[in-house]
Amino acid sequence: MFVSDEDLMVKCGKGDMSAFELLVRRYQNPLINYIHRSIDDYQRAEDLSQETFLRVFKSASRYEPTASFKSWLYTIATNLCRNEIRNRARRNTCFLEDLAEEGEDVYHTDIMRDTRYLPDLLLEKKEQKQIIRKALAQLPENQRVALTLVTYQDLRYEEVAKILGCSIGAVKALIHRARQKMKKLLIKAGIGEENTDAKI
Repeated sequence: MFVSDEDLMVKCGKGDMSAFELLVRRYQNPLINYIHRSIDDYQRAEDLSQETFLRVFKSASRYEPTASFKSWLYTIATNLCRNEIRNRARRNTCFLEDLAEEGEDVYHTDIMRDTRYLPDLLLEKKEQKQIIRKALAQLPENQRVALTLVTYQDLRYEEVAKILGCSIGAVKALIHRARQKMKKLLIKAGIGEENTDAKI
């Protein structure tokens, strides 16, 4: 029988570790993917994902199921990402990922799905993913967060509005601007205009 996230958190607050472990299993990979897209550093994304779940666990006894657990979880993660980006800017440090990164998440599994075993096309797919990730990193913070949450994490506009502390209309405007900018960046990077919509 399926148990809702909110019910699992209530159980977790009463000391049920198996409930917390199930929440981690449900959200660990999507959360790492989201943080990775936000800060463009996979290993640090794993660390921040763990920090997010640690904060969830510490707050379990005070949790009130009045809002979506998923929105709350991504709010914590988003705040951690923002802190990371601010700290990084203060340190004036650039984080560059290797082209062949271990444990790299497969984004855009729809791109060339049937040709995944052909080396040339596999390399092309990897290069496209790199271009998309770099373009995403160039978006203003709120545009990047909104686009990532809606497009890649399947959150509703209402949930994103709560996470960003703005109106639903503002979220829609952020996503529209983000998609327009992404399209320009992808075309500039050599991904044909006819292919850009499927990637953002």
